[in-house]
Amino acid sequence: MRIPEDLQPGDHLLYGPTPLKKGLLSWMIDKAICVKTWSYVCHIEIHVGHSLSVASRNGIGVNQYPFRLDQLTHVLRPYCQVNMFSAMEWFNRTARGQKYDFKGLMCFYLAAKRGDRDRMFCSEFAARWDRHAAIRSFTERFDADKIAPGNYLMSPAFEEIYNADADNSA
Repeated sequence: MRIPEDLQPGDHLLYGPTPLKKGLLSWMIDKAICVKTWSYVCHIEIHVGHSLSVASRNGIGVNQYPFRLDQLTHVLRPYCQVNMFSAMEWFNRTARGQKYDFKGLMCFYLAAKRGDRDRMFCSEFAARWDRHAAIRSFTERFDADKIAPGNYLMSPAFEEIYNADADNSA
């Protein structure tokens, strides 16, 4: 697979931890997510085309961002037809500009309560985006606040089309 040339709108991009040398706070948040979720995946973004993705990035919040290759571990492609129009309409109307949900991340980490309704962390955002895109990544009865980035590796809604470990071992 050639990245980013072969990416399609709706592909889910999973990332490993930020290197310590790029920032202590980001590294600590990423490592905490990995420990809590028993995974080496700590971040998720959704490719929307033209080398852009939508996500809630650590400490920054929800927006459209340039594609980044650093720490990319997996690319998951939905098996279903993605409703990009509905998902991007929700993104532009409701999600874009929301702050990063540090409180929600701590609630998730401590398994207590829930975060703020007007803020999102990455996998919470991705789960809500999926619901508007008609991707059944997880049951709707499962609160988006309780979904971790690594959970996407277990979702039957996706085909893994890129795995950095498999690609590097070949």
